[in-house]
Amino acid sequence: MDANKVPKFQAKLEEIRASLVGDVARNLKTNKEEFSDIVADINDDATRTYNRQLMLNLGEQDWEKLKQVEEALGAIKKGVYGICQKCEKSIPEARLNIVPFAKYCVECLSEIEKEKLIQSQLQ
Repeated sequence: MDANKVPKFQAKLEEIRASLVGDVARNLKTNKEEFSDIVADINDDATRTYNRQLMLNLGEQDWEKLKQVEEALGAIKKGVYGICQKCEKSIPEARLNIVPFAKYCVECLSEIEKEKLIQSQLQ
């Protein structure tokens, strides 16, 4: 990857990180508020339980995405950003524009997903 383009991706990753950290903080605050609410009846309780679980799941997804963003920022520091972790070829810039925290090129990601699908079918 052209070294002149790395700061653009670093800024994009830092923006994503800032957004995720804010979202996670908001989710945690909302979850704490929901836990402290007094439930008036069973319907309210079921609705709140569903909403709380949905928010917790979104929080887990946010944490996973945050982890990937942190790994990509680490790759920038190491000078290996934009290199596929499997085949060690350059990840196309078009892919990084869409998923700036991508670890794999499209071909390797496709292989990994096929392997996971086969493994899940064998179980």
